[in-house]
Amino acid sequence: MTIIHVIGARPNFMKAAPVCQALAARGLRPGERVALLAKSEPEYFEIQVAAQRAGLILVPLNQRLAVAELRAILADCEPRLLIHGPGFEEAAAELAPGSAWHLGAGGSGASYEAAIAEFEPRAVRPQLDPAAANAILYTSGTTGRAKGAITSNATLWARANLMALEIGMRPGDAFFFPIPMFHVSSGVAYAFAYRGATVVLMRDFDAAGAVELMARHRTTQAVLVPTMIGRVVEAIATSPTVLDDLRLVLYGGSAIAPELLRRAMSTIGCEFLQGYGLTEALNATMLRREDHDPEGRPDLLSSAGKDTVSYETRIVGEDGSEVALGEVGEILVRGPGVMDGYWNAPEATAQVLRDGWLHTGDLGHRSPEGYLFITDRLKDVIVTGGENVYSREVEDALCEHEGVLEAAVVGIPSAEWGESVHAVVVARPGATLEAPELIAHCRGLLAGYKSPKSIEVVDDLPKNASGKILKREVRATYWRDAERAVG
Repeated sequence: MTIIHVIGARPNFMKAAPVCQALAARGLRPGERVALLAKSEPEYFEIQVAAQRAGLILVPLNQRLAVAELRAILADCEPRLLIHGPGFEEAAAELAPGSAWHLGAGGSGASYEAAIAEFEPRAVRPQLDPAAANAILYTSGTTGRAKGAITSNATLWARANLMALEIGMRPGDAFFFPIPMFHVSSGVAYAFAYRGATVVLMRDFDAAGAVELMARHRTTQAVLVPTMIGRVVEAIATSPTVLDDLRLVLYGGSAIAPELLRRAMSTIGCEFLQGYGLTEALNATMLRREDHDPEGRPDLLSSAGKDTVSYETRIVGEDGSEVALGEVGEILVRGPGVMDGYWNAPEATAQVLRDGWLHTGDLGHRSPEGYLFITDRLKDVIVTGGENVYSREVEDALCEHEGVLEAAVVGIPSAEWGESVHAVVVARPGATLEAPELIAHCRGLLAGYKSPKSIEVVDDLPKNASGKILKREVRATYWRDAERAVG
């Protein structure tokens, strides 16, 4: 277990001035890109601020990608400099020979600390252009080739203020952030640092270590994806730990089963807040603290909540018109926290940004009370025998079984139905799962055509670095030899 403790990030922000000067001395000019390949190092904070003040664009890289995938991203954004952290020396040498700085004692290229050592902090801070880009965040690639979502200064500012208002951040808070810093949710960590809070980073997540860190650093808020929440709940059950100071757990990134949420609220013993968003728009909606009521409003536990400060959402049909309450359609988002577009991809930008609205590619419906419910990705709908099945509903039913830890539901080829509903599940520690029992369990909760026709039990599901289940990879396994990818 490796952690970094960032005290309010203020000392790191102070280092941003010499970093800014060092980048300029190296010949970088406004609008050019700086790539960062590292785990969650404290330098993330100072490099992001320095790039912003220098008018440069930071490109945080997913460190779990293969060199070939990283090479494609670098070819797309063409950075002038690659900064890398410990453990990525070989990749940096291959990707950017002669154009790299390294964090820590050694690595490819010049020393980062040596590069900035000759410069002193300066009190003068430049006036920032709100419209200027400060980061390119490449999508996780769960639905295809990664694209670079452009974040402007105005967008970053809007996201930081949104999070500060919705969460109620204050100086003296301690925020646990085990998510990789290249992820869009790093905006939450930046917001806490901006508000004068302590940020506790974790380079590599493990549940027992996460519980120990939250207890030792007396964290007041934490952000966890559903997979992490499940692991933390198991860790606390195995080795009981009281997290007295923890007031709030933020979660998101993928769907969470209502039954897991109930167990987490009971086991961890704090308030919960869910954020729905994507790389292109951080936390467009939230299921707020008061909506987490397992006894009084269990129906809301599967909801994504309502629009957050400064965001608007719509649900539209194929013709672009708003659907009636309760009807499923595509979710559209607009607001100052939406990306400016995709880097070097005008056609893709025009496809998702239309008439001021971001077309998310997510399907959902809205209740009469105004709560948003996510049903699936647009391309995850299973069409079986002419009927639509939304995998989220089936996954929730599976996760209500006491022996199921995680589930991914996909459509697989069927000569009779075109596609049949198939589930891939992970058992909870110590549990034994049998397909007939799980199918019977689902049939007790769902219509027959929605229930899985087949189930596979695996040790783990493929995930990206953010903990999101890669449904595309699960589905591809079964369609590999088919002439087309739908039934």
